[in-house]
Amino acid sequence: MVQRILVLDGSPAGDHACGTAACVTNTDGVLQVLAFRQEAGKQAAEGLSLLAAQVLQQAGWSRAQGSAPDLVAVVVGPGSFTGLRASCAAAAGYAVGVGCPVVGVTRAEALAPELDAALAAQPDPMAGWLVVTAARRGRVFVEDRQGARAVTIADWSAPQGRWLVAGESRADLAFPSAILCPITHPDVEQVAATALRRMRGDLPPRGALPVYVDPPEAKLPANGLRAAPV
Repeated sequence: MVQRILVLDGSPAGDHACGTAACVTNTDGVLQVLAFRQEAGKQAAEGLSLLAAQVLQQAGWSRAQGSAPDLVAVVVGPGSFTGLRASCAAAAGYAVGVGCPVVGVTRAEALAPELDAALAAQPDPMAGWLVVTAARRGRVFVEDRQGARAVTIADWSAPQGRWLVAGESRADLAFPSAILCPITHPDVEQVAATALRRMRGDLPPRGALPVYVDPPEAKLPANGLRAAPV
């Protein structure tokens, strides 16, 4: 049974950029945070390996002591391009190093149980929920059950129906009829719980690969790539 879970998250973007690492224990389905570190800023997200080392030391988890994590769970997006690369690379590298599985989790997947409960509590039927999170350059990320996409705020066209809208950028998009939900970002227990559901097969497989919803900003040189060495 998975008892020790290392959770890594570098997905928040823009003004919300931060890096998070936590050690979470699983005792008969009861999750408890044993160690937690979070730092704000893009540099913190890029330095998730250091945050991971700090929480592992705080929790006393190590391969040498026979108490390495049984599972690494990483938030794979949508979010910061750099933060996702750094956190997914750290998660995959650590999992290989200790010989444990690594599982990817999106923000909406982790929030889905709480959002489903919020929907069920509404007195009138609703079309569903959306998670709206910060991007860059006048855009936001919008995630639902089908996946994630980047949306330009000025060009936004709201879907029909009445929606429950969560996420830190939920107020940036206009809706003819919506309920703004105070839920913004999954906590480490929600990420760990979703990773466990994925391990059990309750969710389709997802590895530690960033969910990129934008095309790469890098462009090929006008004269093409450099010729291969002879």
